[in-house]
Amino acid sequence: MLKLIVTLVFSLLTAQACASTAIKLCYEDSSVYPWITGDNKGLVISELRMVEKDLNIEFELIRLPWKRCLQEVRIGTIQAAIAASFNKDRASWGSYPLNPDSSLNSDLRLHTDSFYFYRRIDSPIRWSNNAMQNLGTQVIGAQLGYSVAKSLEDTGYQIKYLPNSDDLFKLLEKGLLQIALLQSHEAMKVLRNSPALEKTVVRENEAVKVADQYLLFNTSYYLKEEKLVTGIWQAIARARKSKKYQEEEALMLNEVLKPKP
Repeated sequence: MLKLIVTLVFSLLTAQACASTAIKLCYEDSSVYPWITGDNKGLVISELRMVEKDLNIEFELIRLPWKRCLQEVRIGTIQAAIAASFNKDRASWGSYPLNPDSSLNSDLRLHTDSFYFYRRIDSPIRWSNNAMQNLGTQVIGAQLGYSVAKSLEDTGYQIKYLPNSDDLFKLLEKGLLQIALLQSHEAMKVLRNSPALEKTVVRENEAVKVADQYLLFNTSYYLKEEKLVTGIWQAIARARKSKKYQEEEALMLNEVLKPKP
């Protein structure tokens, strides 16, 4: 009986120790196909599960509104944000994987995203040579928290932020927005699921931004656990290049290109 009690106590202490050492990562609560498709679902989640197995570590995944996710990482209550592109503000409190010359090490990215403008077919607005034409007094729709939208806002464009891509497409369809900035794969998924939108909305040819997305760590945590964090970034690259991951990525990306049955 005593042996059983000791075993149970040891198991409980071990479980508590594992829970306390889990690395907290947050990710946004909106769909960003194919990377985030639901609670603990999507390619980026699969990628991080591979990292857990590779390094024999545990991640605690927390889904939050994107701005709050970044804020929690900034103050250090969460160790890292999943799928953050680079900008100077984030780099002031967070750490990205870098080369010896302090440039970003893109080989250690989670994935790469492309952002495009989607406009109403009957709109005169155009995006060309990194500038908006015929915008007039119209506002640009964008998903809340996207750094590419913040960059546009900083250059003087008026941005209307909404929680997700579905909301943006609804306003485009109703004519309440003339143009919106969207992540390309997520936009293709929405269009595939709502073919009628193709009669109303068209994508501009020129990308606004092509951005690598990283696992962005709180700098204080990085300095404390530099070897661990570096190992995680390196394991991400191995996972992204693995046959299993690349097959899963190809399957999901090809899915949005198929006509809906």
